[in-house]
Amino acid sequence: RATLTSDRGWVRELALSRAFVKDADVSYLEVTSPLDLKDTRFLLFDRAEGRDEQFMYIPQVKRAMQIAEETRKQPFLGSDFYVSDMVRPELDAFGYRFVGEEKVGERSAKLVEAVPKDPERELYSKTISAIDPMDLLVLRVQFFDTKGAPLKVWTLEKVEKVDGVWTPLVQHMQALQDKHESRLTLSEVKYNADLPTNIFNRSYLTR
Repeated sequence: RATLTSDRGWVRELALSRAFVKDADVSYLEVTSPLDLKDTRFLLFDRAEGRDEQFMYIPQVKRAMQIAEETRKQPFLGSDFYVSDMVRPELDAFGYRFVGEEKVGERSAKLVEAVPKDPERELYSKTISAIDPMDLLVLRVQFFDTKGAPLKVWTLEKVEKVDGVWTPLVQHMQALQDKHESRLTLSEVKYNADLPTNIFNRSYLTR
């Protein structure tokens, strides 16, 4: 269970499920409140090889649709997270270099710059990730727009081990240019849950 909040005053309650199915990490998200967004559903296929896919069910029209490239660059449920921020980037699509070290909270981090090999396909001109090399945690990501100006900053505000797994309990996204911020907070986490496999099929979106 998760809660997505904004400094603009709104709240979205979400139910999330994730599993490895065939060749992909698959995430299923369903909005449980507020009423005007209830039953909006997302199915995200995050593949190690091959094209990632994202689908969305819109209850107002009772239709599931594949999310187009441009839609991935839009806010997720009106927040400062984009749809593309909800899946891992394709690692081979970027060039990397170390650009320094920094203290992030109580942790020492290595700074890694990632620049897309095909800038036309990507939303950001580059990102700089602060990574804790001890626990292999991404602590912060700075996003830069297509002109190279700072656009957003994602920060891991709270992380704890749940069943032995480092789990991001509170994620904060600050939009520097729009001067807004959003938080994604996990309120209930369960690993190795017994999930029905049919929830990770596109047909489940329109049930």
